[in-house]
Amino acid sequence: MPAGSPPSPDFLPSLPEIGRYFTGAWRLMAGDRRGLDRLDLSADGFWRSFSALVVALPPTALSWLEFERIERAGAPVTPVVALAAHALADLTAWLLPLLLVGVAARHIGFSKRMVPFVVAVNWGGALLTWAFSPFFVLLLLGGQSDLTQILGLLIAVASIVLTVRLIAVATGSDYPLSIAIVTMMVFVSLLSFAAVSDLFGLTIG
Repeated sequence: MPAGSPPSPDFLPSLPEIGRYFTGAWRLMAGDRRGLDRLDLSADGFWRSFSALVVALPPTALSWLEFERIERAGAPVTPVVALAAHALADLTAWLLPLLLVGVAARHIGFSKRMVPFVVAVNWGGALLTWAFSPFFVLLLLGGQSDLTQILGLLIAVASIVLTVRLIAVATGSDYPLSIAIVTMMVFVSLLSFAAVSDLFGLTIG
């Protein structure tokens, strides 16, 4: 991990910077390691990459709205409680896998790869969240159907495949290690949603 503390007050990048980071993440997903040149791998860039959570907030909130309007089917839930549950589950599912990889980095020979890993995963995660947001608009407008279930499965698979490629190319790791990391990320995400569901006593995913 880079030394220092999160930068302030320019923690949030500008729109041109976000566009550059998204382009870099997409190039990595496409197999072009030169995408790293469009990411900020400095100490400040490492910490600023966590602003990707804020950048991803609008489409993430859209997914919460879709779940409450469509999938919960009108079950009575206090809006503030539902919002808190969704936010905590998504935040934990995003950050905890990064922390676990950081803890294990020395044991898996990943210490020198942590900066490109974290920066690429943060901006890649925000990019995918925006890229797949039309799916939630489709659900809000048309509701669930066999077609949207198939589309949702395809989106989940695409997200996993692109994240594996992103990690492998950004860190120069082999695919078995990248697949193992993404498998852990998915597993931790599922556990996070299950734990938060139990904590709040309601289903959120």
